[in-house]
Amino acid sequence: MKIRRFGRTEFKISQLTFGGGWVGGILIDPDKEIMHKALSLASEKGVNWIDTAEAYSEGKSEKNIGDLLPLFSNDKFQISTKARLDPNSSESIVSQIDRKIDASLGRLQRNFVELYQLHNRIQNISDKNNFSVKDILKKGGVADAMEKFKSDGRIKSIGITALGDIDAINKVVLSDYFDVAQIYYNLLNPSASFSSPENWNDHNFSNLIKNCISKDMGLMNIRIYAAGYLATDKRHGREIPVTFGIDETELNKRVEKINFILKDIQGTNAQKALRYGLSNENMSTIVIGLAKISHLEEALEGYEIGSLDQEILKKIEELQNNNFIN
Repeated sequence: MKIRRFGRTEFKISQLTFGGGWVGGILIDPDKEIMHKALSLASEKGVNWIDTAEAYSEGKSEKNIGDLLPLFSNDKFQISTKARLDPNSSESIVSQIDRKIDASLGRLQRNFVELYQLHNRIQNISDKNNFSVKDILKKGGVADAMEKFKSDGRIKSIGITALGDIDAINKVVLSDYFDVAQIYYNLLNPSASFSSPENWNDHNFSNLIKNCISKDMGLMNIRIYAAGYLATDKRHGREIPVTFGIDETELNKRVEKINFILKDIQGTNAQKALRYGLSNENMSTIVIGLAKISHLEEALEGYEIGSLDQEILKKIEELQNNNFIN
């Protein structure tokens, strides 16, 4: 597997990252033997990064990773995790991060993580759960607090989950505080690669990739399967939306149109969705969510097939640029 430069961090990251999240759940629900088998296969094929968060099943993902990592040599996996902070707590942001880092490291059984990320949305106006640009960038704000903990050795780089209002997200990206961004990008919503939203009628992330590149940030492609909608027509109840725009009826219509364009292309639906992500050379890595070992095997096979060719990408782009009206 290709190992990519991870933006301005000192790390090299595999083109696929093993996702430890709730949607897939393979590092949350199965027994340890299945988890170990999945991580062993991933490692064997060259995957060197695991992405998790304290919020994934209330720390269970981190705890399971921590139990499994000693079974591998120290250089097999690098780890990123995320914290969701409380904007309205009487506890300071610095204190929250300090406490949360220690708790995550305890569950992971590690002295440090390679990447620590803000898990809250970034919005034009803050609310009870999420931060505004001012909250993040002001003196003594979230960015200053996270930067502080890079100096004590417990975290090596800092990042954001680039969800929320795009104007606010882009301001945070251009502030040059953060090393990495997790970016929503898939066949249904490629707007992070747009130079302007024009007539786009779904959640807009335009200019995000361009701005991240201008600051030499690492880019982690999240939701490549759109919470499973692009991978399968079976629903498991974990299709938690992280974007706002089109409704589920329209989403399903768009899936059908994408599937029609790709009907003669090699691979399963999940593999085609992954191949689309591989076609964007700007992404440092693609975080894949998994529920079963067979899903990992499927993804690895899709990776070997490689990116989509330019002719089919042009057809997809035409459909996307026309808001899936054909």
